[in-house]
Amino acid sequence: MSSEPTELTDLLETTLTDTLTPAPDAYVVVAEVIHGSPVAPRLGDHLYCSAECAEHGVRELVSDLSREEGGSGFVLPHEGRAIGCVVTRGRMWSVQILARSELPSV
Repeated sequence: MSSEPTELTDLLETTLTDTLTPAPDAYVVVAEVIHGSPVAPRLGDHLYCSAECAEHGVRELVSDLSREEGGSGFVLPHEGRAIGCVVTRGRMWSVQILARSELPSV
């Protein structure tokens, strides 16, 4: 996870609070740099009703990051949820599904 959780909190606050109010069981997809030069976390484009539905968002964000950063990515199951990893020359990204209750408080 990012060494600066305030970046993720700010991103989520801006996106979730200003544009919509997710249901208690909403899921989001978040990508964070876990190695290399830091950049702001990336939030997927959609809210999902379940972790299973959010797997599509993980694959989509892994694909987008791989293409944009010129790297390779993969998605694997982990503890009942899909997780993604994107590796480029300068960074390694973790892409994961988070329930609204797992997000930093905003």
